[in-house]
Amino acid sequence: MGLLVGDTFGADLMSIRIRRADVKDADGIAKVHIDTMGATYQGIYSAEFLTSLSYVNSRQRWQTVYLSPKSHDVTYVAEDDSMGIVGFVICGEDRDNDPAYKGEIIGLYILQNMQRRGIGKQLMLAAVKELKSKNLDSMIVWVLADNPSKRFYEQLGGEHVQTRYTTIGGKQFREYGYGWKDLDSFTGIMSKQN
Repeated sequence: MGLLVGDTFGADLMSIRIRRADVKDADGIAKVHIDTMGATYQGIYSAEFLTSLSYVNSRQRWQTVYLSPKSHDVTYVAEDDSMGIVGFVICGEDRDNDPAYKGEIIGLYILQNMQRRGIGKQLMLAAVKELKSKNLDSMIVWVLADNPSKRFYEQLGGEHVQTRYTTIGGKQFREYGYGWKDLDSFTGIMSKQN
């Protein structure tokens, strides 16, 4: 049974369940991933790169990498009664082995028409609980510097702690690392906002 968060949003949204994903969710996650990439990164990534993204390739990657039984990462989905999967978060151990940050939010994607309804906060809370259950008491998330959604992490208490560069679609981009040194502080911020 997932977490019901529908009451948080008011009458315009029936109910959203936050639950752990499994391999049968690969189609829904791939759709959210590709659609959100197109909406969020238009004007940031090249049009050629965005049009090259494929539901089929994304679904296959989710099935064989992130949702496979061998994966150490965990994905939670936000599921609406009528729309299906509308968002997801993936979390796990920090991929860079940074001694200051044990856990990582690897990705958070929510369909554009479902944003600003509290779904992202609920997905983040599920991820934080997952990390804490694995004794990962700190975390980092990497966000493109040009992504306007980075303010979401700032509002949740994330501090800009690192900067790095990454190449996507043949072009170099600056990324900001937002960190939380104590995940108990994250849950405290969440309780104040609800």
